[in-house]
Amino acid sequence: MSRYPLKKKYIIKLDPFYDSILIQKMTNQLMKKGKKNLARKILNQTLRQIEQKTQQDPIHIFEQAISNIVPAVEIKARRIGGAVYSIPIELSSERGVSIAIRWLIDCCNTKSSQSFTGRLTNEIIDASKKMGAAIRKRDEIHKIAESNVRLI
Repeated sequence: MSRYPLKKKYIIKLDPFYDSILIQKMTNQLMKKGKKNLARKILNQTLRQIEQKTQQDPIHIFEQAISNIVPAVEIKARRIGGAVYSIPIELSSERGVSIAIRWLIDCCNTKSSQSFTGRLTNEIIDASKKMGAAIRKRDEIHKIAESNVRLI
């Protein structure tokens, strides 16, 4: 039996402009110090730039990018007989989406070439084409999981 009671799952409401839970999750991840309007503004500018660059629906491209980044497994450290091993664990779809959004934002923060909206735009477009830093991160995790699958 666990020591702590299970937490209630927080239900995220739809984004008021785009009617998308995924956009709302991205806004919540972008938000710093409770400034949700600023996070919305950044995301709206990013979606406008995506539409200008690709001449396609930005919501569709964003959803495609997230689905390309979502990992199938997560690496957890396990201690077995005094040694620490990286054990792959399968993810739920919600956990995979939250990890994908976090990786997308982290990859944009590591670059320092242009404004954040420009970096986010380029990363989303690259991820929808199965390129970019977030896709490389997912591939690294999958490679580590593949090499450690024999330890289970």
